[in-house]
Amino acid sequence: MEVVTPMRNRKGAQRHRQRLGESIVGDRRETSPYEITFGDDVEWRLLCDISYGEKELTQLKDAIHNNWFFEMFVEDLPMWGYIGDITGEDLILGEMDGSKTYLFPHLIFRIGHNNGNIVSVSLSTDIDKKVDITDVTKPTDVHYTYSVEFFEDELLWSKRMSRYHDSRFLPSSFEVHWLSIINSIVLVLLLTGFLLIIMLRILKNDFSRYMEVDEQAMD
Repeated sequence: MEVVTPMRNRKGAQRHRQRLGESIVGDRRETSPYEITFGDDVEWRLLCDISYGEKELTQLKDAIHNNWFFEMFVEDLPMWGYIGDITGEDLILGEMDGSKTYLFPHLIFRIGHNNGNIVSVSLSTDIDKKVDITDVTKPTDVHYTYSVEFFEDELLWSKRMSRYHDSRFLPSSFEVHWLSIINSIVLVLLLTGFLLIIMLRILKNDFSRYMEVDEQAMD
């Protein structure tokens, strides 16, 4: 294992060339500044130091309370993680006195390889290195760091996507998304039905009134 600080000057946020499938679903891949070399374990490495003010801390806190997560790829293998966590929050009332909001600045990459090929990746956060950002009025210095661990994996390269079939990360997140869409569709249908009923009643009354006028004119 090695400890390296600081890391070499690797630039992030450089847009990848879009594939057709990514363009259709709206994905936009960009490079990250994390530097990983195949087979090299890293016990601890400094990514960057950032000083956050009230505006930036408020944005981070809102993102954590809205369960924002990030997605990364290594050799087209996806991995996900949350940017922070909340303790002492009420499920209905939300943030309460005594609740804490934490940012996770340290990421742990575990990469499995078989016969020189990367066949599995996973990502976790070190809760021991979490940063308290509950008080957004207090300027906070955050040290973003990460670790890398390579290990031998028996999974064959041709079967490397099989572990994502039973992934529990995305289904729980997308379940809320689809539920919101279904609720919106049902709400639109109900409103449309109510509007049609009101319009039919108005038209019925108008037709009845016109019929009475015609009968009176004929008499």
